[in-house]
Amino acid sequence: MAIMAVAFLSNSNGVAHQQNKDRTGAPGSDNTCQQCHSGGNFDPVVNVFLVTGEDMALSDVYLPGETHTLMVQVSSSGNPSGFGVHGTAVFGDGTNAGTFSDQDANDCIWLDEVNGRHIFEQNDLCSSGSFQVLWTAPEQGSGPVTFYVASIAANGNGTASGDVFGGGSFTFNASSPSASLELEAPLTPTLRPVAGGLEFASTEPHESTVLSIDGRILAVGKMEAGVRSLVFSYSGLAVVHSITRSGASSTRKIWIP
Repeated sequence: MAIMAVAFLSNSNGVAHQQNKDRTGAPGSDNTCQQCHSGGNFDPVVNVFLVTGEDMALSDVYLPGETHTLMVQVSSSGNPSGFGVHGTAVFGDGTNAGTFSDQDANDCIWLDEVNGRHIFEQNDLCSSGSFQVLWTAPEQGSGPVTFYVASIAANGNGTASGDVFGGGSFTFNASSPSASLELEAPLTPTLRPVAGGLEFASTEPHESTVLSIDGRILAVGKMEAGVRSLVFSYSGLAVVHSITRSGASSTRKIWIP
């Protein structure tokens, strides 16, 4: 296969748009791009998360019929010039699971379709490896959903040489009705990402620690009751551990745009 036939992520648009190809790795898809995108000094790793609720807390299940924010994080060593992404959500038989919608017309993601399969992908070489798209989950009783994601850490030379492919599949089960109620029950303090950090709202004093996913402490604060903020410079997946004066503790993963 000619290199230019799969050199999708080094250029500006994805293969669904440029070639009408599905290279997500999902059942029935075309070959992924790792056969041609190679030779770079990168090591991309892909992670996929679902966000439920306004506090951006991450979930390991989906809420049937509800709209989630799908978070795709591509990280890599070697300081690539940019990243690309190409993904879908399907049931075990390969049919579309849920529906995608573009939450921001000005971001680095757009939606496409290949032979009836819905695709989200980059619309340019993206400087950040963090991608977001809205996903409405299927109805109760639909079963597990798997997200297949192909990504590239690119050197930006406009060809497939010097890039590195990274991909994976991520399966989410539907929550049970009781689990849905548990997910909707607020933890204390409640969290909200804001520009430059996190906002905490609590009815009692608490101490909270924010860590990066690799364990680096980003911020620590003892805060009185009410709405308080911790300021730090970070984007991506974080872990927040809080202890209130009454002894209640919580540990949550949260996505900080």
